[in-house]
Amino acid sequence: MQANGNGNGQIVDYHDVQPAVINPMDASPAIFRAGLDRRKENRGTLIDWIRSSLVEGRDYGSIMIKGNRSKPSLLKPGAEKIAGMLGLIPRFPNLKQYEDAVLDGKTITTIILKCELHNQIGEVIGEGVGARSVETQDNGDLNKSLKMAAKSAMIDSMLRTAGISEIFTQDIEEMPPVERTQPIPEQPRTNTQNDELASEKQHAAVRGLIENDLVYPSEKRQIHEFIEEGLTKVKAKELLDFFYGVSILVDGVWTKTSMGKLEERRNNS
Repeated sequence: MQANGNGNGQIVDYHDVQPAVINPMDASPAIFRAGLDRRKENRGTLIDWIRSSLVEGRDYGSIMIKGNRSKPSLLKPGAEKIAGMLGLIPRFPNLKQYEDAVLDGKTITTIILKCELHNQIGEVIGEGVGARSVETQDNGDLNKSLKMAAKSAMIDSMLRTAGISEIFTQDIEEMPPVERTQPIPEQPRTNTQNDELASEKQHAAVRGLIENDLVYPSEKRQIHEFIEEGLTKVKAKELLDFFYGVSILVDGVWTKTSMGKLEERRNNS
């Protein structure tokens, strides 16, 4: 047995000291097994918390495609909750490059953002990437493209870091596109009243569209985005009018003045 003093008059048996290892496979069997057991228990605790604390329709969601429910998609609020519970802070190191490009008057057609998850002392614990086409996906709305790319990057980094890809997909954008109709029309904002958040009743009605087989997957992805960005009363009404049609009250009776997309598709099926 090789032993020596440690400067404090104590004898140290260097066979009992585990050397620092870079590859976990190089650790001693006992330390390696203990690490696996600890991580397994901690991961189980995290999964239990996710399943009990995240709310469907707000933190994650799925859509019906040809009668089958898709794999749940982690949404931005859910990713933020998980990050908060793990004490992780998202940072976007290359975001400033796009900001500088805009200030220089350069044309940006595609955005690829990197998200780093930092712990409380600034160490990078995990990372992910999100991409967005300014013209194809957002009709030239650069601000929206930046926001959506950042969202995708953060969700990607959280799925990788927490190891929860078996539960969630990255986001609704991963689902195969089915462009059988024009995108849901967006109305320009004209005043601050348009920013008032939708009521719970409106939220429930809009979320119900995601369950409807007559709503196309591409439209369901858009609805998820509207909910994720903060569904307003004005936007909720636009969506409900678009799909269910418009009715007005005449002599105490609700009378439909326009056919919604759902009725139109039902009649044509």
